[in-house]
Amino acid sequence: MEEKVIFRRKIYKQMEEWIDSPVQNSALLIEGARRIGKSTIVEEFAKKRFPNNYILVDFRHESDDVKSLFNNVKDINGFFRKFFLSQNKVLKDGGLIIFDEIQFCPKAREAIKDLVNDGRYRYIETGSLISIKDNVKDIMIPSEERRIDMFPMDFEEYLWAIEDNHTFELLKDSITNHESIEIGIHKQYLEKFRTYMIIGGMPKVLSIFLQTNSFKLANDEKLDILKLYRDDLRKYDSLHNTVCTAIFDSIPSQLAKTTSNRFVIKSISGKKRYDQIRKSLDDLCDFKIVNRINTVSTLESPLAIHVEEEKFKLYFCDTGLLFSKLIQISEEKMNEIYFKFIQGKKIINIGTIFESIVAQQLISKGAKLYCHKFSLLSKEENKTKHYELDFLIEIDFKVTAIEVKSSKNYTTSSLNHIKQKYPQLKVNRMVFGVKGLSFESDKTTIPIYLCILIKN
Repeated sequence: MEEKVIFRRKIYKQMEEWIDSPVQNSALLIEGARRIGKSTIVEEFAKKRFPNNYILVDFRHESDDVKSLFNNVKDINGFFRKFFLSQNKVLKDGGLIIFDEIQFCPKAREAIKDLVNDGRYRYIETGSLISIKDNVKDIMIPSEERRIDMFPMDFEEYLWAIEDNHTFELLKDSITNHESIEIGIHKQYLEKFRTYMIIGGMPKVLSIFLQTNSFKLANDEKLDILKLYRDDLRKYDSLHNTVCTAIFDSIPSQLAKTTSNRFVIKSISGKKRYDQIRKSLDDLCDFKIVNRINTVSTLESPLAIHVEEEKFKLYFCDTGLLFSKLIQISEEKMNEIYFKFIQGKKIINIGTIFESIVAQQLISKGAKLYCHKFSLLSKEENKTKHYELDFLIEIDFKVTAIEVKSSKNYTTSSLNHIKQKYPQLKVNRMVFGVKGLSFESDKTTIPIYLCILIKN
């Protein structure tokens, strides 16, 4: 029997803050894509904080008779008698009830208002967004929910999983104190980060890799997850006349072929205008299956009011999944290609992979990312030149422009020309790449493995 591995996750702290809050007037709803570890972390939390005093209801497998109990909870005492009988367990006051995969029983979610107001127990709900959105049209969404988003594992969580629990804390101090990082440690963490990019942040994938050291078996699991996502999207498209599957399928090829990575709307078969794919795009973002980076027309803050909706970039929610789609090779060549990537050798358009992982890391910590293109007339060459800023982020209400570099030999021409294009603005400049940590007056170079530490 396969050993179940429980990884340390940052969301656990948010769950503790909720359960320990002096104001106890809400259920906790944890939302996210499928296979990111929602059910596992919630059950682990229950075992530690509510030993022998919790019930986990998995609505994927509950009978219609159990689900029908939630059609009417006005007789709250009668409801609990029937509910505990169905679960063959009774809780003491203050216990925890987990509604896992709440999307399969919308009435249970609607009942949260009465259950929370009753006050005897605490409630955690988990749900995969693609189904939650589809199953709430006939119910009243309770205001007694505190929602938190869950994402694939970030790099720091990956380090915890491989039992590297201390060095990263010291690396945080390097940024704070503007100290250089010893070259041996820098190389070591670049390799760890590249391995993380290949494996990704899906817990089951990482568990398989750590137990077997097999890129092949880890890759098989990633392909299974991608198939699961596609199956979900195809069902959703058939019900709602959307093109989510077509958009999802086109992301890897667009990232591989275009130099700017901007999503080409007319590449979607039969769809040529933004308004024809708007709902599908919004749904994919709501499901947290893709990460969308909007283009802005200027670097003036606040960036959100300058969004050009029809211009954007799309990445998968997990770079490990993207890697498996971009590199579809035979089993015999897989180890060779993967090891070359880990060692920093160019095998594909790895700039795409590097951009994707930066987006994934920053979005997982709640950052709002944007991108920007601008043009300048070069007097020396007597022609207009075009520049692109990979990402923009607002830190303390100031705009920071970010370029992502996957090799040591690079220029930062886009960052260098910001002042010329926007002389009236003070824009901080940052480079995420494979070089060490360095600080200039208004440009900071940060190793890509530390991008998760950037304040937002």
